[in-house]
Amino acid sequence: MTQEELNAAIEADGYCKPREEIKEFDNRLYLQEVGGRCPLCGKLLIDRRQKKKVKLFEIAHIYPNRPTEEQYRTLQGLPRLGDNSESYDNKIALCRDCHKTQDHHTTVEDYIQLLNIKKKCLQNTALNEATATLGLEDQICEVLKRLTTVKESELAELNYTPVPVAKKFSESELLLKIRVEGYAIRFYPFIYDIFKDMDGKNGFHMQILSGQIKSCFVKMNDVTSDKSKIFDYIVNWVKTKTSTQSKEACEIFVSYFVQNCEVFNEIAE
Repeated sequence: MTQEELNAAIEADGYCKPREEIKEFDNRLYLQEVGGRCPLCGKLLIDRRQKKKVKLFEIAHIYPNRPTEEQYRTLQGLPRLGDNSESYDNKIALCRDCHKTQDHHTTVEDYIQLLNIKKKCLQNTALNEATATLGLEDQICEVLKRLTTVKESELAELNYTPVPVAKKFSESELLLKIRVEGYAIRFYPFIYDIFKDMDGKNGFHMQILSGQIKSCFVKMNDVTSDKSKIFDYIVNWVKTKTSTQSKEACEIFVSYFVQNCEVFNEIAE
């Protein structure tokens, strides 16, 4: 293939566009989504030892902006992210060494690896955005606090298997089902009574909170159907937002809303 033929093929494909300048705001977004480390080798992408932070990364195209003939043939027919080569979805922060290797020695394996890393980054960003508008009232911190200090004598077990929980998990999701179901059986009445006592006081309304939790789940379910990932993400978000030390208390809290039908849909028969 001559250079003219390659240029014509790239032009006809329509994906590759002229290189666009990376703005500082975008740099921060790319750095944030990989957690400040090169997703391929783990190197830190910012040197904080100096008075002024030193940038140790470059923004790499996942699918080349202007592929060589070898790259064009190697990557032909493989999936691509974004509408074109300059889309945010087709770029990622890498250390300079990994960027150089990725630029000049593109293989199918390396390309797919980087593509999947970016997909995971985009999914995590979408999950984070799903919780961005979810407000946690002071009263919820109180619920978590009481869960961490509850005595067994204060708990009244449900005298039946929580049906809504049982119907929300497939056979392959047994471990999560057992965990959530166990929490619901032991703690649902306890949390229910706390919320019942709080409802309508000091501006707290259970119906509003339930709607927020439901909205959060719906947004996450649009991103992934992986129940374990959704459950753990909401749990970790609650833990971070409330500065609660007990992850178990946060799991109990989220399990309450699984039983209460705000989180996860029943599986159709």
